Amino acid sequence: YQVRFDDCTCQDTVVKYMTDGCLLREVLADPGLSQYSVIILDEVHERSLNTDILLGLLKNNFSNPSKATKGRSFPLKVVVMSATLETDKLSAFLSCCPVFAIPGRVFPVECTFGSAVKPKDVESTAYVKEVVKVALDVHTSELAGDILVFLTGQSEIERACDLMFEKAESIDYRYDVLDQTVEGLLILPLYGSMPTDQQRRIFQPPPPGIRKCVVATNIAATSLTINGIKYIVDSGFVKQLNHNSRVGMDVLEVVPISKSEAEQRAGRAGRTSSGKCFRIYTKEFWEKCMPEYTVPEIQRTSLTAVILTLKCLGIHDVIRFPYLDRPEERFILEALKQLYQFDAIDRRGRVTKLGELMVEFPLHPGLTRALLKAASVGCEELLLPVAAMLSVENIFIRPGDPDNQKAADKKHRALAAKTGGMNDFATLLSVFQSCKSSDRPSAWCKDNWIHWRALKSAFSVETQLREILLRLQQRKDFPVETFDGNKSELFRRCLCAGYFTNVARSSVGKVFCTMDGHGSMVHIHPSSSLFEQEVDLNWVIFHDVLVTSRIYIRTVCPIRYEWVKDLLPKLHEVDVYELSSVAREVTDEEMMKWETREAAKRQQEVSTVDVVKKLERRNDETSVSDARARYLQRKQQRQQNKAL
Repeated sequence: YQVRFDDCTCQDTVVKYMTDGCLLREVLADPGLSQYSVIILDEVHERSLNTDILLGLLKNNFSNPSKATKGRSFPLKVVVMSATLETDKLSAFLSCCPVFAIPGRVFPVECTFGSAVKPKDVESTAYVKEVVKVALDVHTSELAGDILVFLTGQSEIERACDLMFEKAESIDYRYDVLDQTVEGLLILPLYGSMPTDQQRRIFQPPPPGIRKCVVATNIAATSLTINGIKYIVDSGFVKQLNHNSRVGMDVLEVVPISKSEAEQRAGRAGRTSSGKCFRIYTKEFWEKCMPEYTVPEIQRTSLTAVILTLKCLGIHDVIRFPYLDRPEERFILEALKQLYQFDAIDRRGRVTKLGELMVEFPLHPGLTRALLKAASVGCEELLLPVAAMLSVENIFIRPGDPDNQKAADKKHRALAAKTGGMNDFATLLSVFQSCKSSDRPSAWCKDNWIHWRALKSAFSVETQLREILLRLQQRKDFPVETFDGNKSELFRRCLCAGYFTNVARSSVGKVFCTMDGHGSMVHIHPSSSLFEQEVDLNWVIFHDVLVTSRIYIRTVCPIRYEWVKDLLPKLHEVDVYELSSVAREVTDEEMMKWETREAAKRQQEVSTVDVVKKLERRNDETSVSDARARYLQRKQQRQQNKAL
């Protein structure tokens, strides 16, 4: 298999399992994918950004036979697999290819709607208590069989598990439970950042007489199957990456699931026997607030990285690329604007030398830009670990238990204090270096409330990023710069090269104002080492944002204005349509406005001509002579009147 930072293939590999992102990167080196005879794109119904781009590239290949057969002695076969019913749409997109329906063996699932979540609650997060109540009702009133509960993230799941455990302790199994063979409840959380050994527990059968209740994120809906599940409790919500117009960035937001996702969740109860699905939301919520299908990622997230990939593949007209579902033009233009700001493309939308280097890294372009800046001045040792740490899940453990939370916070503050307690990026660097130099790294992580699995992944990522960088540094055109200054300033100035689009200045009290044109009022997140030190800060850069009732910036670093003053004009100075290299399509409304303006302009020109002609008539010799005669006549008349 091959995933982003882990390649377990060799020359003898016959079948390779890989992520869509890895396959997309292979297209850069081999557009015809000549080393493969068959490509199977699975889970297409999830509509990930990379899968949608791959579909467009494959469509381009098949519509150009000479390109499709270049470098291969056999035709490429492509199989597209989808669990939902958009088959006609996919077939039409892929030149009306044949469709094979493979019926699954699914037992009947009885679905019921609840009354807790109504359309007015679409932005509410107060559903955790109801989910716990329904799960315990199932436990006490239904026959034996395990329960799967769907919530949106770690904090919700841990809160639900704590609440469920607390309430389950008061159950009297002699009188309160319908099925007398059920003698206890085993509550297990499941989310992405959990240690692997804890995740394995959900697949193990519970002890005799014990009902298992797994409280999980959407990972349990499609990515894995848990045997023994007979009952589903569906909150109706999911955490989804969306482009937030308030901050101009991608943020994780809690949103209603789609109807197709709800059906998939319900289907988990019918894998081994008939089951039941308890939806805590009303039928009205289902009809009014839940879309038929999940909005494709390409229509709701940043396109910066994939647009750079398309540009490097020679696809210059990225606006008219064959997308399965076309993203809004503003998302494409925003991606082009960001690439220009990072010097990856020039004013005419052509890929620069720097852009050709940037596309080699499987990172966000801003982070790549900062890393290449560091490499150009010879301090990549500072940025490589930071780039790796920002590419894995959150390394800091945040336990749900209040006492453990205090202990974890104390350890995390001590780690930040080692670097002066004023730079979250430097804290990540320090944690990386301290753990790597430890004789017992896993024990060090446990003592400091750090995710060992995440940090181990960061070590692997750092090694692979280093290999990519070393290969690129062999190029004759690799940029080389000089810098005079201390290491702390050098570190922060390199970060500015990639994060100047995420710059904010102090406003009022503890509030900061972003400088990207959105002018968002933001607050430093409590997890930052700079929290409660806001009054001492003027300018900061940040890695990402968290949007709740407030907008919080996370992974923050103080900077000086002079480090970004020459970069900030790039946020506003460019014509995005010039970057696209495509003439903008004019709408009917814009045409009407243009015609109205032109008519007004013509009217003004006519009026101006009339005024000029009038002035000319007033100033010619005849007009002046006539005016003088009229003046003398009036003067003579006044004198005669006085004499009378």
